[in-house]
Amino acid sequence: MNDMPPNATPKVHPASREILPADPLELHGHEVPGNPHLMMRMLVEEFARMGWGADAILQLACNPEYQAFRGLRQVYGIDGMRRRVEAILARCGVLRVTTTETTPISEQLVQLDLPA
Repeated sequence: MNDMPPNATPKVHPASREILPADPLELHGHEVPGNPHLMMRMLVEEFARMGWGADAILQLACNPEYQAFRGLRQVYGIDGMRRRVEAILARCGVLRVTTTETTPISEQLVQLDLPA
């Protein structure tokens, strides 16, 4: 028995389907009601885990590509945002990683003489 409605579109995996100009999987940002303080905290913590400091995070508030940060700037103003970002970073910190390259250890075997 066929349970498909008469005009149903067959299922096609997104990886194998043709890419169209009006692709429904394109990302679009929309404002929704919510808690701006929570949104600020989550965004700042996410960027802090990537190693971003307060100044770099605040630059996102001026970038039209980052609608969430721009919306938060409209809510809090740039000075209010700076205070909140610095308070969040003071609580959670910023991930810092240092890498050091050294010369490889020789793979030649060395005889160790231990006293008896």
